[in-house]
Amino acid sequence: MKNRLPTRHAGFTLMELLLVVMIIGIVANMAIFSLSSTNDEVNAIKDRRNAQTIASVAATASAAGALFVVTGDVRASAVNLRTGATPGSGIFKGKEFKLPPMADKEFDGAISHLELRGSELMYKR
Repeated sequence: MKNRLPTRHAGFTLMELLLVVMIIGIVANMAIFSLSSTNDEVNAIKDRRNAQTIASVAATASAAGALFVVTGDVRASAVNLRTGATPGSGIFKGKEFKLPPMADKEFDGAISHLELRGSELMYKR
């Protein structure tokens, strides 16, 4: 008889599979961690952009003569723009100045980047 060596079957062992799964888990954990900090930065940028949009609509509405500013209250002034402000006289009489739709969380984040200077709602840098 011939002396045969034991044949090895093609495939992966359990240890090899466990090692690959563990490495994939570690890499995925690092990716999720790095993306979560990026997400905070993106939200901060979005809040500033929304604040600039609110300030721009406020400046336009102010120039047109719409009364929306509540003295000393940034939030109430911005809410007035959110619901819409209409000038009572002038060439823009009847034109509504209103903010584009934004979620409550986005609106609240933008408020922290606004301030009242006199009777104008401004973006603070």
